[in-house]
Amino acid sequence: MPNYIPRLARFSAGKKAPTESAPPDMRACERAVNIDRLARLAPRIRRSLSISRQFSDDALLASLVAIARHPSHETRWHAAETSTLGQYLASNSKDMHRSLVALLSLLPQPSP
Repeated sequence: MPNYIPRLARFSAGKKAPTESAPPDMRACERAVNIDRLARLAPRIRRSLSISRQFSDDALLASLVAIARHPSHETRWHAAETSTLGQYLASNSKDMHRSLVALLSLLPQPSP
């Protein structure tokens, strides 16, 4: 699978199920997310976490989708740490733990 980037390669809109081309272990742990809602939250998250314009809106939205599609707080935390946004926060913020807590608190709660 050359050039496959897990969790950043696929987007889903509304309540659409993950694609069948995804690895089986990824389909089992992911939920559909409302991309429009995350797009509306992006400016607030950018302001709250002091994310500069060097980090593009597309990259921010892709990271938010990758984080928000996980069903539990623990898996969201791990997704946030390993996401492009998490790596950006690790290199540009003084306290990554605080930044991740703020990020996860701004995202919508996982749906059952």
